[in-house]
Amino acid sequence: MLAEQRFEFIRAELHAKGRILAGDLAAQFSVSQDTARRDLRELAKVGDCRRVYGGAVALAPSAAPLRVRNQLSHDEKARLALRAVKLIRSGQSLFIDSGSTNIAIAKAIPNSVELTVATNSLGVAAALAGHSLVRLIMLGGTYDRDLGTCVGQETLRAISQLHAELLFLGSCGVDAVHGATAFDSAEADVKRAMAKNSSAIIVVATADKLSTAAPFRVASPDAIRHLVVDGKVKASTLAQFKKHGTQVHRA
Repeated sequence: MLAEQRFEFIRAELHAKGRILAGDLAAQFSVSQDTARRDLRELAKVGDCRRVYGGAVALAPSAAPLRVRNQLSHDEKARLALRAVKLIRSGQSLFIDSGSTNIAIAKAIPNSVELTVATNSLGVAAALAGHSLVRLIMLGGTYDRDLGTCVGQETLRAISQLHAELLFLGSCGVDAVHGATAFDSAEADVKRAMAKNSSAIIVVATADKLSTAAPFRVASPDAIRHLVVDGKVKASTLAQFKKHGTQVHRA
């Protein structure tokens, strides 16, 4: 089979499953693993996938500015948020970091729940500003308009002084091999600091982010305690997360 035919097969597999293993590709087309890995490298060069150990994964959705992301998958994010807030218990302390899905979660927190919430996201803070039972802690730093959040050393210092029972971790991509990932290095630093200072991590992911990866790793898959996804996501996609001990919740 010509290389271009293999490329088309790889693209189709990535679209359908989000990942492909070099060993499976070699067996499928009776080629060496070196050839399979070379095919994956070529596709990674042109932006069709991201190379990972043993194979490749689909690229995470494009890192659009927050004002654009707030307009995307609005209904799905609202459904996910309603399911996610059921994991919260009154009296808990939370980190909620940046992201349009996390803003939806903040809006969905019931008015009857008493919480302490620390956030670096202006959108999350605005959603909780009128919540009379939420003690809101703003994590300062340098404001990035595209991200809609504060990042940098001041933000990291503020996080280091706190501990949360739950972290709602925004992710640009989430994969059962490489975990939660981000596009921006400064934002990834903040997310990792929150993860370090939290007892449990919750990732709430729209379907387009599952089985995809962005350049900067934030949390390993076995660090994700809860994963909240759309009810239509295939069971085979979620099975790998469950092997890491992640509790999967469908909206």
